[in-house]
Amino acid sequence: MIKVVLVAVLLVLSPLAQAEILFQDEDVWDAFVGQDFDANLVKAEEGDARAQYLIGRAYLFGLEEQGVNVDQEKGLCWMKAAADQGAAEAYYALGVLYRRGIGVDKDAGKWEEYMMEAGEQWLRPAMTDLLDTYRDGDPQVGIDQDEEKYLYWLEKTAEDGLPISMRNMARRYREGRGFEVDYEKAFEWIIRAVEQDDSLAQAYAGEFFEQGLGTEQDFVKAYMMYDLSTGIGREAKYELADKMTEEQVEEAIARSWQWQLKHGVVRPSSDGYRYQPDVSDLEPPSSTLPARFWPEIGTHGMGIQRLSHFWPNSL
Repeated sequence: MIKVVLVAVLLVLSPLAQAEILFQDEDVWDAFVGQDFDANLVKAEEGDARAQYLIGRAYLFGLEEQGVNVDQEKGLCWMKAAADQGAAEAYYALGVLYRRGIGVDKDAGKWEEYMMEAGEQWLRPAMTDLLDTYRDGDPQVGIDQDEEKYLYWLEKTAEDGLPISMRNMARRYREGRGFEVDYEKAFEWIIRAVEQDDSLAQAYAGEFFEQGLGTEQDFVKAYMMYDLSTGIGREAKYELADKMTEEQVEEAIARSWQWQLKHGVVRPSSDGYRYQPDVSDLEPPSSTLPARFWPEIGTHGMGIQRLSHFWPNSL
């Protein structure tokens, strides 16, 4: 009891710090299991937010290798100490605790409060948790579906570089779901996902180029995108080839192979992989699309959604 009171006092005395992600470029699990608990306990008592998080996690779930037994009351106190100093991972952990009822009663309001704090710091697990929860809801905790909040976190995770969110932003702008129909924005989002070397995005981008959606119609780039899509766009690619000259198909294959070389990837289903054409005379595509390599955004267009069956209905 005395120790718990001491921890509570430390929560009051801990200096407030700016919001931050504690484990920016390292694995949190490795830091947790590999920690020196006794050394971190000293640092935690001195106000170190990283140590407070690790100590809190150790008490919450135990650290058998170092003789730390589960003590959820202490764990919660230390996690709140880290959160009070702006630690994004601590906010996320508290959100999980209140959603699952670990050491506390389930509380949808607390989940949202803490998870939002972590998400606004661009902590990816918190952002995707908010995204999925507002899309599906969680009746067991009392969290309702919320389209407005879902769209907020959809755009935010897309901005953070999550390919599935980029694809869904493109789809929604194309279909006018949650946003006004805007083929140019749809095209911009799908190209950003293409730059992440996302196969579904490449197949979807093929449709934009083939149909001239938000960009100039370009069969060569459409074929190239279908070719890169690891077989997803194979049928569309061969249908498109019937509308192209032999020279156009060869150029598309060359550009596909060039992309693979530039990005250090291999597409076994690619025509470029089979033929390995000479691309030495082609100007390398820019890494900042669409300024140099992709055509300027321009004409709009309509057309069938050949690949629509690849999109989950829930997205």
